[in-house]
Amino acid sequence: MNHTIARRSLRLVLGLALAALPPAASAQGVADRPAALDAWRIGARAPIELAATRDGPVNLPNDSVDGGDYGDGARQPDDGGGGGSNWVIPAIIVGAAALFAIGKALAKEKTEQRDDGEATRALLRDGPQLAAQFNGSAFGVRGLVRGGWPVVVDYAQHRPGRVLLRIAIPGAETVTYRLDQFGLGRHVLRFDLPPFLGDRLKPAVIALTAADLDSGRETIDGFSVLGLGIGPRAVGSVAVDRLEFDPGLMRPARGETAGYAFHSRSDFDHAAVEFMQVTQSPDGMRKRYVKGQRIGPVQREHRIESGPAQRWDGRDEDARLSAGSHQLQVRVWDEGGDWVGAWSESLVLVQ
Repeated sequence: MNHTIARRSLRLVLGLALAALPPAASAQGVADRPAALDAWRIGARAPIELAATRDGPVNLPNDSVDGGDYGDGARQPDDGGGGGSNWVIPAIIVGAAALFAIGKALAKEKTEQRDDGEATRALLRDGPQLAAQFNGSAFGVRGLVRGGWPVVVDYAQHRPGRVLLRIAIPGAETVTYRLDQFGLGRHVLRFDLPPFLGDRLKPAVIALTAADLDSGRETIDGFSVLGLGIGPRAVGSVAVDRLEFDPGLMRPARGETAGYAFHSRSDFDHAAVEFMQVTQSPDGMRKRYVKGQRIGPVQREHRIESGPAQRWDGRDEDARLSAGSHQLQVRVWDEGGDWVGAWSESLVLVQ
C-alpha cells in the first residue's frame, strides 16, 4: 500500500516553570518530509507555543460507568492485578459516554494509590493496554511514562473540534495539550514530557479526545489517530509505520484470508497485532477487538509481514465470522519502557 501524504511535523520542546503555573512549551516547525527520505528535516519556521495546562472541571458520568477489556481480549480483574481500582481503561463506544468515562478515569488517576513496581512490571510484560472496544474520538491507553521522555502522535482532524491529549499519573496534576490549534489535516507532533512526571517509569492514563467546540460534551467524527508512542525508541517520527492490511474485500466462505505488514524504525522486545471491527458513526469511529496474536520481537528498519499461519481468517477468537469493516492495530513495546500503538489507514471488509 503506497500513500502519498503531505505531513507536517512540529518538534515541541516543553519547559516546566519553577512555579505553581502550568508548564509552558514551545515547538519549532518542521518542513514537509520528502517522499524519498526517512528522516524529518527541521525547517526555519517561527516557533509555535504549545501550552501544557491543568484541566478545568471534569464532566463525570454516574458511577455505573465501569471499566472494560484490554486490547488483547483478556478481561482484567477489578483491582487490575495489583494496579489499583482505576487500572482498567473504560470500554465505551458511545461518544458522549466515552468522553465522560475518560474524564472520570483521568480525575481518579490523580488520587489513585497503587504499587507502581508491580504495575510497571505488568506493562513491561504485556505492553500498552487499550480497551477491547472504544471510540476513536475518545479513548485512553494505559502505558508507561517518564519525565523528559519524548512523545509522538500521528493524527488526522478533518472537522473543527477541541482535540486534547491528556496524561495523568497519581499525585500530580493532569497534563493537557491542545492539538486542534494546528488546524485541519494530518499532523505528526513530537514533544517532551515535563520533568515533574519524575525520573523513573510510572504507569499513566494517556487519553486522546476530540469534542465539539460548543459544549465539549459530544465527540466528533472526522478524527483519527494513526500512531501514538512514548519513549526514545518510539519516536522519529512514529517508530511503527507503513501499516498494510489487505485485501480490501475478503470472503471467508471462499477460503480467502487477510494479511498484514508494517515497518519498525526501532528494536522492540515485544509486538502484537490485533484485528478490530470498526463502524463509522456520527460521534466517531467505533472499534471492537476481534482477534489478536503476539508475534515476538521486531528489529530496527525491518518490515514485518504475516506468514501463512498468521493470516487472519475473518473470525473471532470463538471462530465466529466477524462481518463488516476491520482495521489493523499494532502494539510494540520494549523492556526499557518505550511503547507504540499504531492503526492502519486501510480497512478490510469481511463479507
